[in-house]
Amino acid sequence: MEKKYRIVFWVFFAALLIGGSLATELANQQTQVHTIRSINKVEKTHGDAEHFTTEVYYLVATDKGAYKVVIDGFNAAPQCAGVKVDSTYTLTTRGINFPFLDIYPKIIEVK
Repeated sequence: MEKKYRIVFWVFFAALLIGGSLATELANQQTQVHTIRSINKVEKTHGDAEHFTTEVYYLVATDKGAYKVVIDGFNAAPQCAGVKVDSTYTLTTRGINFPFLDIYPKIIEVK
């Protein structure tokens, strides 16, 4: 394969990955009434002893499924801090649901 075609391939592949990531983050926005069943803090560490990162988020189980609450960065949802178990809220969520891959829709607004 010629060098210019390899560059085009990798640029296309990177654009496809970035586009797919954005599509899953911004897809399927819904607003529904949910009853909160449980709230669990999840801490995941990735890497080795020299270079590691820790991802911290909350997993909120409701009567209509599980949702992720990100506590830092672009998708942070600080309004979720006052959410209580066995209470009913109107939640606006965005994203797709693949629990076996640890991909959950994110809560973006609580009323």
